[in-house]
Amino acid sequence: MDSYDEQQVTEDAYAFLKSNSTASLQFGENAQDVSYIFAPDGRLVIPVMVAMLQPCNTIMFVPDYCDNCMEMHVSLQQFDEHAHGALVDRWQVYHGEPPDVQWALVDIDATRFHEMFIDGEGLCRENALKDIERTICKTLNENKDAVRKQCHKETGVDVTDPFVVGVDPLGIDIRAPFGIIRIQAPVPFASSQQALQYFAIV
Repeated sequence: MDSYDEQQVTEDAYAFLKSNSTASLQFGENAQDVSYIFAPDGRLVIPVMVAMLQPCNTIMFVPDYCDNCMEMHVSLQQFDEHAHGALVDRWQVYHGEPPDVQWALVDIDATRFHEMFIDGEGLCRENALKDIERTICKTLNENKDAVRKQCHKETGVDVTDPFVVGVDPLGIDIRAPFGIIRIQAPVPFASSQQALQYFAIV
């Protein structure tokens, strides 16, 4: 890892975080598997048990606790699902029914990735396509054959009924019966046209 500079490892860590959607959350002496999404402002969103919201040392291991996982020291900020219903709806579009009824935004304080430490601010980025994300998703979901073909080409996974749930400059998230599949953008998408061209739709 000596060849990595700080900016490169931050970029790689961000791409790794975006390519996953599950984590193991350690709070105090306890641990719980969670599924996350990204809010438009770049923070993570998770459903939580009340115990997770108590003051304690909180760590997220992405995608779970293992030798090569990302370790993030985080702070949880509870929010009201009625006041921020769009975040709850977005999580449910990705993951279905939540296991808990409380909700929290996740602020990343610091991260260890490939034995290097990263400031959490570098991993919180607004989605540059957030204003047109819904339109891109709608168009892609009207062209499921193209999405299925590209998904199989890029990941080797054949999803008979793919459903696109998220788009950002680095890639596209597809909901499958077994979880979320991430297709990485070959180059960052800068527009809806560029994203759709990748699927040979326009």
